[in-house]
Amino acid sequence: MIRNYFTLYHAAMELHERLCGGYVVEIYSQDKNELRLSFIDGTGAHMQIVVVTHTPLLSFFIREGVSKKSRDSPSLMKEAYRKKVASVDISPCDREIRIALADDVTIVMQLFSSKTNVFLVKENHIFDAFKQKNSLAGQPYDFRSDASGVLRELEILAMNQSLFLEQFNSRDEESIAEKLRPMLPGFDRLTVMVMLDLATDRESPEALFIAFKSVFYELIDPKGGVSEKESGEPVFSLLHFAGKQTRYFDRILEGLSYYSIKMCQSLETQEELKAFRKKLKRELLNKQKRLDGFNPEMLNELAKNYETSAHLLMASLYQPRTEWQSITVKNIFLQGEPDTTIRLKEALTLQKNAEEYFSKASKTRGKLKTMVERLSGLERDKKTLEELLAATENIVTVKEARRFIEQHSGLLGKSGALASNNKRLLLPFRIIQLSQTATVLVGKNAANNELLTFSHARPNDIWLHARGSAGSHCVLKGATLQHLKEIKKAAEVAAWYSAAKHSELVPVMYTLKKYVRRGKNLPTGQVIVEREEVVIVRPSKMGAEDA
Repeated sequence: MIRNYFTLYHAAMELHERLCGGYVVEIYSQDKNELRLSFIDGTGAHMQIVVVTHTPLLSFFIREGVSKKSRDSPSLMKEAYRKKVASVDISPCDREIRIALADDVTIVMQLFSSKTNVFLVKENHIFDAFKQKNSLAGQPYDFRSDASGVLRELEILAMNQSLFLEQFNSRDEESIAEKLRPMLPGFDRLTVMVMLDLATDRESPEALFIAFKSVFYELIDPKGGVSEKESGEPVFSLLHFAGKQTRYFDRILEGLSYYSIKMCQSLETQEELKAFRKKLKRELLNKQKRLDGFNPEMLNELAKNYETSAHLLMASLYQPRTEWQSITVKNIFLQGEPDTTIRLKEALTLQKNAEEYFSKASKTRGKLKTMVERLSGLERDKKTLEELLAATENIVTVKEARRFIEQHSGLLGKSGALASNNKRLLLPFRIIQLSQTATVLVGKNAANNELLTFSHARPNDIWLHARGSAGSHCVLKGATLQHLKEIKKAAEVAAWYSAAKHSELVPVMYTLKKYVRRGKNLPTGQVIVEREEVVIVRPSKMGAEDA
């Protein structure tokens, strides 16, 4: 309901209370499709109205305080600067909030779903605009002050049941919703659906009239609130009977600002996930191209040829050398085959040339071994990328998307390249993979514990240690405090790598690493732990992998 007429109506009244007597400081655009109008309000406080034009999921919202304009942000609509605000109202017939300034200048915020825009009006003509300035400049603007307007028409219907029934029965649209929307200005699709849900009998015009009055009076005296869909996206509503988890606000502008912050976070997360998927696809294509380019058979054949040449030269050491750049010898390995010509280095004897060929064969086999290892690594990386890409297909909610991005944010570098799996093997700790995303690092001794906790653990990694027993520091990566299953598995590992490993049950404390600190006079590896939780587990070694 962020663009609903009633939302804008109440927002305009609140803006009037706040801005009247204040003045415009500046107007500029810092982000694409976003306009910022800076004011000093009637009390002398700084504020901004931020208008978003590119998505129906956002409309406008308020930012408090001074917001510094970046150096490259263009200043717009300078004719409005330093002008005093006389009043703020809404068009009686449409979703346009009008901020009347001194010298007969008006800022019009046109908050339509698909054509949101802001323009300046003077002497009933548009002379500047945020969007489509060239086509709008000079166009007349009708303030329509004499029109009866949305509220007046609805009020007449709410007070006259006979008129409501007459208009309803005179319409010949097929569905009830299609009948109601044209006769109820300001009622959007959602509002009509709420009205139909309230009606005790949708087929009864009288019941629809009662439901209409109930919704209309709620819209006149709203209780703005923000709830959350199952997907995690926020929903703004003026109606009192929103979801149980709704957060209500005393002022509509506060609700709109809270909703806008949540929606911006939601949209940002969706864009991050989209960009992450794009990186995954690009890196997957890159891995496939590299795999397609590998040809170990060619290197293997080349190594064999070098070695054969070396043996043939050794077998021909006493053969007369008529040319210095090459020698033609009998191929003793393939009977019946023609003689073989072998290229030589002029400055070297046949024996030294043979040694050169043996060396080339050895180096080529070394390259082949490296190639096979790289091939194996590329295949592992490709499988990882495919699994991650498949996992993104199952993400439904914004919360799932945010959790996925946080867990895998370090997987791809700035260029999109997959971090080398070999780096993990170089870590001087025991490494245990609990799941596709969760890994436990286990310290090996006091100095190693110190290194793990204070050099390799991040602030929001989960730190674990057997309570009341000597043992390894353990750091759980790829999980949060909400992932209790992974925490329990990590605790079982921490219990195993402690002095209490032979006990039936072991208490293990865990907390975020940022709550673990060094003591002033404590020995190496001993720490002070705050805000810890405790879980009782059976020790389990699981699948430790020593570095």
